Amino acid sequence: MEQLIVLIGILIAIIAAIVIFRINIGISLFLGTLFFGLMTQPLHNLPGMLFSIFTNKTTVLLLIISIEIVFFVNLYSATKMIDAAQSYIMTRIRKPKIIAVTIPSFLGLLPIAGGALLSAPFVDKISNELGLNKGEKVFINVWYRHTLLFAYPLNDALILTVALASIKFSDLILVLLPSMLIMFACGLPLFMKKKEHTATKFIEQHSSGMSLIPFLLAVIVATILSVAFNMGLYGIVLGNMVGIIGVLLIGKPKGTSILRSLIDKRMLTIALVLYSAMLLRGFIVNTNVPTLINTLSLTFPQLIIEMLLPFFFGYMLASISGAIALSFATFAVGTALTVHNVALIYGSAFIGYTVSPFHLCLVFTAEYLKSNITSAYKYMLPAAAITIISLIVLTFV
Repeated sequence: MEQLIVLIGILIAIIAAIVIFRINIGISLFLGTLFFGLMTQPLHNLPGMLFSIFTNKTTVLLLIISIEIVFFVNLYSATKMIDAAQSYIMTRIRKPKIIAVTIPSFLGLLPIAGGALLSAPFVDKISNELGLNKGEKVFINVWYRHTLLFAYPLNDALILTVALASIKFSDLILVLLPSMLIMFACGLPLFMKKKEHTATKFIEQHSSGMSLIPFLLAVIVATILSVAFNMGLYGIVLGNMVGIIGVLLIGKPKGTSILRSLIDKRMLTIALVLYSAMLLRGFIVNTNVPTLINTLSLTFPQLIIEMLLPFFFGYMLASISGAIALSFATFAVGTALTVHNVALIYGSAFIGYTVSPFHLCLVFTAEYLKSNITSAYKYMLPAAAITIISLIVLTFV
């Protein structure tokens, strides 16, 4: 019981460090995990465990993927290919209602710092034509930035989930797809009650579809290799490499742009989160915590725990990777999980993160639109509840 109390105390300290003291999430998780190891593991075993988990095949692949994704996105942005791709989509679709959904969804697949501000101006302009209020605008921009990301093969949180839960990538994506479609449909009623004005004009820009090729190649190759050919994390690594090569060949970035794209503190933060998750799980397995959690799970329904705790972590940390790391490295270690249980844990953490008032996408969007976060909750919270309910229902299918 002492080890479980220590774990709970450390989790509270980690959340406080991130939420109250604004300490980097990677540093907070790593130091908290290291302290847990010092408190629960024999000191002479600690260096060996730190090294063995760092050199573990899964850990190495996760670290490579995290570096690839940040590098790819930075290159895509530095070469202005993301702007060209956005313009290309705008000039080809032309339907305001579709654009209001498509632009945030497309940009949401690229984890760019402050990315919500890229799509907010387009959503604002188009939503004015559709007669949407400020709360609806905030909801549309934030919600649709995360719908496709929910089951996106290159989502680092989804990749981490697969690694920590030791399940097939293809199985998890297939289970998540129905809830992703439901999540996508949750915002559509707003458009159905609004009339589309014919006065909307789009400036013709000479943007080539070539700008979309690296992005599409990365997604298609990664999906085919990891899902269809069951290559798992190796497929993601290769898909990212194809995308990076595509940007280098088509965008022709300068050496300085390539170097700047490689030097990004987000790489270190993501790497620390991933390593800490693997390390914390390794420490916990060597304690009596899994046995105690199994005993406690007899008191509370497993589905309630799998829904509430990940949602709480996601809501408080405003970090999907951090929430996944804590969920699968703590209470989920002591339970037998099916792919549907894993989907519920992942989905609950994802939704908690999406609606968190600390979530920068939500903060930036509300700030840009001169609105407040609570104005979007009228639409966001029911959509979040429907999505989580769909995940719960799927566990009984």
